[in-house]
Amino acid sequence: MAKEKKKKKPSKLKKLITPKKIALLMAIISLVSFLYKIGLGVISNSMILIIASLSTAVVCACKFIFCKDMNADRKAKKRSYFIMMVLALAFAVLFLLFAVLKVGGIDTTSKHDFKDIVSYIFIAFVILMFVLSIINLKGALQKDDIMVIGIKEMTFVSALADAVIIQEFLYKVIPHYRDIPFMRLLNSYFPLIIGVLMLMVPIYMFKRFKDYEA
Repeated sequence: MAKEKKKKKPSKLKKLITPKKIALLMAIISLVSFLYKIGLGVISNSMILIIASLSTAVVCACKFIFCKDMNADRKAKKRSYFIMMVLALAFAVLFLLFAVLKVGGIDTTSKHDFKDIVSYIFIAFVILMFVLSIINLKGALQKDDIMVIGIKEMTFVSALADAVIIQEFLYKVIPHYRDIPFMRLLNSYFPLIIGVLMLMVPIYMFKRFKDYEA
């Protein structure tokens, strides 16, 4: 009689690195990213950059929510998705408000021109986070898990905000090498365009929330 094969026990590494711990780590990384981005906004004394950095704080909050309810039932996940939607809407409205003010010429920008090494380190980090966000959006996700979809949607909002930070950086750097009149117009209206795109995300999230069966 053939000996029954013994079931393999989970390795110590798999026991240590659980999906919940990975989700918590991702939330902490988002928190660190937020601190970097808001630091960039503070040293440049630009309100639009400070507001843009808050998107990462929203993503961080959503990741902590995800970590808390990732193994919950569908009803709890739907409730958590609703909270994500409200956070996305609040940030989109806030961002759009300041974008409108920026078009009106109201933006606190100091003479800081991003020429020191600290500024370049900050912006390099933001660009890295932007690239990682885009890569993450292309990743394979569980299409039936509404909370995973919610994280993906919030990552998209964060990537849009990162694009504004990068554009603001280019606006401050490029004029030192070449005068491009179009840059001033782009600097005024680009955040407004991004704000409108951001507002479309929570609207789409509401439709998904309404159609989701708990």
